[in-house]
Amino acid sequence: MPCGEDWLSHPLGIVQGFFAQNGVNPDWEKKVIEYFKEKLKENNAPKWVPSLNEVPLHYLKPNSFVKFRCMIQDMFDPEFYMGVYETVNRNTKARVLHFGKYRDIAECGPQQEVDLNSPRTTTLERQNFYCVPVPGESVWVKEISFI
Repeated sequence: MPCGEDWLSHPLGIVQGFFAQNGVNPDWEKKVIEYFKEKLKENNAPKWVPSLNEVPLHYLKPNSFVKFRCMIQDMFDPEFYMGVYETVNRNTKARVLHFGKYRDIAECGPQQEVDLNSPRTTTLERQNFYCVPVPGESVWVKEISFI
């Protein structure tokens, strides 16, 4: 597994590592959750995680690990997504299995394409929420909320 700050700057790489080790085994997601729980217990780790409430978006690296204190304002209809999908390299015909959880779009290399007819492709469902910062939250509440 990657070390140092990789879990903050490249969390999807760590998730892909767990998925690659465990394949479609349903326990891979539990291992990911346990890994990040353990990381957040280390040496004031929650203070290292950037907050969407305090850091402007243009300072955040895409796909990095963040936190957001918010209220759920609305719930959208369930969304279907490719939970597991397979890509095929057009030149070598090599096949690679990917996870779709925690992603908005399928990840493919320049010579790869998603095989939508693969028997290993799995469609899953997730719930989307519209979240807003907590209105009127005082400074002292913000200071103690991420301890």
